[in-house]
Amino acid sequence: MRNANEQSAKFYRQILGRRFPVSHQRAMQREIHEHLLLNSSNVRSVNFDVISAADLGMLFQLTDELFFDGTIGRFVESNFNKPLTFRLSTRMTTAGGTTTMATRPGVSRRETEFEIAIATTPLFSSFKFEQHANVGGVRCDSRLEALQRIMEHEVIHLVELLGTADSNCQAKPFRALVRNYFGHKESNHQLMTPSDFARKQLGIRCGDAVTFSIRGERYRGVVNRITKRATVLVKDPRGIEYSDGHRYSKFYVPLPQLRRA
Repeated sequence: MRNANEQSAKFYRQILGRRFPVSHQRAMQREIHEHLLLNSSNVRSVNFDVISAADLGMLFQLTDELFFDGTIGRFVESNFNKPLTFRLSTRMTTAGGTTTMATRPGVSRRETEFEIAIATTPLFSSFKFEQHANVGGVRCDSRLEALQRIMEHEVIHLVELLGTADSNCQAKPFRALVRNYFGHKESNHQLMTPSDFARKQLGIRCGDAVTFSIRGERYRGVVNRITKRATVLVKDPRGIEYSDGHRYSKFYVPLPQLRRA
């Protein structure tokens, strides 16, 4: 265990000791951008409509090779018996992505796995109606630029997890790393969420009265929650009683089907 901790500390110190000029950062980011467009079978334009986990793997590998000389991938391969995995998440609706470390009992020793997941809902909701978005405090003019900034953010989470078994994007060490390597100015992402879409395109917020139709029958209710679909509460004497004393039936309605009442 001591040897493993020493290796992690050495890896982390090596990462902390580097910093790139802004011009160098942008040149490498452009190189990754162009390589992905040329070599991905899905990302064929800057505002692509399809992406796979393999594309995320390619993007990570390019980022690792150009910015970290492949150090991250080699460290995972030599110190853990599970490969780094990538996943597209359809359930996350506000975060741009997430990086997780999971330790489970193995056959002969505990196994630690790392995963980077990218949220598809905010990514694909963005750049439909607005021409740019802020990711990590950096203006992005396309979906591909936003994806790169999200991956860069998650790579720093991975670096911290590998080096210290903990990561906090609001803390000074994370903010310094993501700035020194990638030029990010903030730790949050301002992509289009379902709530943003409902507010900006439909004029609907939580608490608003709306109407919708299901199988030809028209309903009127109140928006209780907005994720990929809106949760609408419709008064119903046979429904569940809520804290306001009324009974409601709950409907999950695709956002485009809603109309303000």
